[in-house]
Amino acid sequence: MKRFGLVRPGWSLLALALTLLPAAAHAQPAAGPRVGLGTGLVLSVVYGLVGILLLMIGYKIFEWITPFSVSDALSRDQNRAVGIVVAAIFIAIGLVIHAALG
Repeated sequence: MKRFGLVRPGWSLLALALTLLPAAAHAQPAAGPRVGLGTGLVLSVVYGLVGILLLMIGYKIFEWITPFSVSDALSRDQNRAVGIVVAAIFIAIGLVIHAALG
């Protein structure tokens, strides 16, 4: 059997199982109370707005602790490195917010 890249042939079944494991865990029926469609939509909008607000607060804190203006570095200087760091900050904060609200 031919090997492609760094993955050995025997590991493909393990990788498939680890990929499908979260889907199988979420496929189980929830034990909590059922929520109607209207309530679910309202909760989604509220949680979405709370998440966006917390992301904005996190960005402002990041801009406050940096020794330079992040907004100027992004808009005026078009510094890609700062853009990548800001994107990583957004992803990290979003993961924390998801874990806290989800």
